[in-house]
Amino acid sequence: MIFLNNNNLSGFNLTVRANFRIETKELSGQTSSSTRSEEGIKPCTLSVSLQIPFDNSADLTRLRELATALDSAGNLQVYDIVNETAAAMKVRQVTFMDNFTVSQADNLKAWQVNFTLAEYLSIPEKTEQRQPQKTASDQSADGETVGDVPPPTNQEEQQSLAIRILQRLDDALA
Repeated sequence: MIFLNNNNLSGFNLTVRANFRIETKELSGQTSSSTRSEEGIKPCTLSVSLQIPFDNSADLTRLRELATALDSAGNLQVYDIVNETAAAMKVRQVTFMDNFTVSQADNLKAWQVNFTLAEYLSIPEKTEQRQPQKTASDQSADGETVGDVPPPTNQEEQQSLAIRILQRLDDALA
């Protein structure tokens, strides 16, 4: 049994599979090291599969309406979910995502319906939001502060240019 906001998704042969990814990135480069960096735990997804008899076409229509429903802000509707697998995985709210497929079930007068639900505000996401933001700190070096060196004046630039020309001339004559 599966409910989305008190809407019973009626059908038979219901299967719900939970999946989540623990993202890591390999840091070994060209070496044989097994060093990895942690990229975070991604939200849980629920792959749902069920069959709806041809006689209950209104149930399929209602399920499609739930999948395409938008909230007042124009985003996909968020649903409270009631299901044993979702409860065991601590998934409380979901949205439809990815593919929603309907095909005729083999040797049955029913549709085979498959779709994916994505966890909304996952536990790792909530934990991350609760953590204080890391602020950048000013860095300073040990030692004394050195005053600013004023830029050379136009007269100093001309003198240094004249000195360089005279040195080259002196070297050429020597």
